[in-house]
Amino acid sequence: MRALDLEIAFHRYLDSHGSTLDNLDATTAIEAMTKFYTDHRVTDVDLDSDGDMLLFQWGIHGGDQQEFLYDITRQVITNHGDDGDIRQLSLTLHYPLTPSSRNLGNGSRWCPHPEQAQSFLSLVANHPATTHALTSHPHRTQVTFDHAG
Repeated sequence: MRALDLEIAFHRYLDSHGSTLDNLDATTAIEAMTKFYTDHRVTDVDLDSDGDMLLFQWGIHGGDQQEFLYDITRQVITNHGDDGDIRQLSLTLHYPLTPSSRNLGNGSRWCPHPEQAQSFLSLVANHPATTHALTSHPHRTQVTFDHAG
């Protein structure tokens, strides 16, 4: 598949596995994106030059209406160099802000290669942000596909 087809391919992947955005929780969201990452290669990137990676992110975002975000993003770079085309397919779960989510702060972890996906999944599964996210159902889940920046 080409990088530009990531969003459509991911929605098809979710559909083929009986998943919808409404029925994903933190664990199933991370597992779905990681499995999609390991099983569905992008052909117009250089995998060995960080052209296709996963990023786990969590934290508090928003202005007056702050919320806790729990996110897994697949980042692809289709043209290496100074003006490379960097796109991000993000699966983001939005939660109400609570005192315990404030204590988690903001952070991120990278998975640079599909061969490291299992250790990445283990790290994410045992992360305090995952433990917190599993205490309630997200009030909104969204998929976005944008240029990074």
